[in-house]
Order: sequence, then structure tokens, then C-alpha cells
Amino acid sequence: MPVQWYPGHMAKARRIMEDRVRQVDVVIELVDARLPLSSRNPALQDLSSKKPRLVVMTREDLADPRATHAWLAAFASDDILAVPVNTTNGNGFSQVRDGLRKLAAAKIQRAMEKGLQRSVVRAMVVGIPNVGKSSFINQFAKRSVAKTGNKPGVTRTEQWVRMGDIELLDTPGVLWPKIETPEQGLRLAISGAVKDQIYDMEEGLAFFLCFASQHYPDLLIQRYGLSHIPVVEWTDLPTVWPQIADMIEEIGRKRGMLGRGGVVDEERVAKMVIKEVQDGVLGHMTFEWPQSIEDDRTALR
Repeated sequence: MPVQWYPGHMAKARRIMEDRVRQVDVVIELVDARLPLSSRNPALQDLSSKKPRLVVMTREDLADPRATHAWLAAFASDDILAVPVNTTNGNGFSQVRDGLRKLAAAKIQRAMEKGLQRSVVRAMVVGIPNVGKSSFINQFAKRSVAKTGNKPGVTRTEQWVRMGDIELLDTPGVLWPKIETPEQGLRLAISGAVKDQIYDMEEGLAFFLCFASQHYPDLLIQRYGLSHIPVVEWTDLPTVWPQIADMIEEIGRKRGMLGRGGVVDEERVAKMVIKEVQDGVLGHMTFEWPQSIEDDRTALR
């Protein structure tokens, strides 16, 4: 089942951002460090194409450090300034401030040459739902100024936040009308970018187990005590389910997730595992690596 979610408030938010982008010096594009490509909204990239752009990789504390390092190199090779941040402890935020001032320096210099005494850097914060915009702004401001929540769609309105010589515009999270591939939709789903109600969580579980069986089998063993992990390539749910059924059965029985007749409740297993993935309980994971797009480097732009 393709993952699609584009409610009316997202269309309205995009129209507002198209108008507000003319008022800012820099666009801060937030992406999830665990899926830096899939969490980049092409509509927001088009929106910010005429403005200097700073890519901020949130949830750096949940991502695989090796992958984050590789992604920073990939962005740099395409002349994109990217900074990983931890919105809980503030790591990376000094680099964000330095990056904003660097990207806005030319525009401020031109204003000063015209006799305009303007030193405030204005930036618009954009990104998909639940990528951490409000947490980013609160950490940046060092106070609670934006409503946060570990679910998509919390921010519905825009607001300006002033911090010294930097002024940020918080905006609602926006997905795009058509997600290109089922795999992209499933990465967004298991990361928490879309609501649980609009995708098949058992399909999300199957997709994750296939991915983890190839890239993070040790983490599955450590967390769920699995006795055997087959390496399964994701294709579609009917094809892979028989290959991963034993893993789901073992997880369910060890966690006591049984229904009538002692049958494992697969839906409960799916909800539990996906929540633990989203909360980072299993350990540091990144769901896509730059190597997977080496043949299409223009996808980063």
C-alpha cells in the first residue's frame, strides 16, 4: 500500500511559505539524519532554490555516525553546507549559527553598502512533519517558544522567533503530494514522518526487518534475542513475509504479545518494534546511505 499523506493544511502552509521566502536571507532545510535523502521534500527545495540554503541534519544522536559522516561528505561534494545537530543537548548549534552568518554575509554587506544598517539574519525553517523543527527552534532559542511533540503535524501555524542577531521563521511540516517510490514512503513511515493510521504497520515492520537483517543484524539480536536472522531483500509484503515470519513469531513470544489461542499478535509486534525504532531504542541506525545514490548525484541538489 503506497504511503501518501498530504492534508489540506500542508497545501496552505506551502502557499504561505512561497510568500514568506522573499522576506528571508537563508532557508534552513531540516532533514532526518537517518534518511537524509528521503526526508528532503523536493517542493521545499524548489521553494528555496533562489536563496542560500543550510541543510540541518536532525536526530544525529539516533543515526549511525559512519553514515552521517558519509552524508556530510556527499553534501559537501555538491557544494551544500550541511550540519548534524542534537536538539536535546545542543551539539552542532554553534556551527548552525556560523553557517547562517556565512550564508547571509553577502546580502548583509550589500545592504550596508546601500546605507542600510541591518545586521539581523532572517532564516526560514522548513522540513517534513516530525523532523524536529520545533525542537530545533527551542534549542536554538534556549527556551520553549515552539510547541513540540513526537508525532507529525504538531506545528500548524507560522511564527517568528528572535535570538540576538538571528531571527527564525518556524513553519508547519510539509510533505509532497506524491511520494515517488514505495520504499521512500516506508522509510518516512518507520521514521515517524507520517501518522500510523495512514500506512500498514505490518508492512512497515516487514520493510524494517528486511533492512535490518542486511545492515544491523547485531542490533536485532541484542534487542530481541533472536536465534536466527535470515538476510532478506525487500521486494513486497507477500513475498518477504514468509521469510521473516519466524523472526516476528520469536519477538512476539519473547515479549508476551499473544492473542487468543496463544497466537502471536503481529499487529502489536509491529507497533512495538516501529516505536522502538523511532525512539532509537535499538541503537544508532541510518536507513539510507550515500552509496545507494552514487549513480544519481543530482538527487542531492
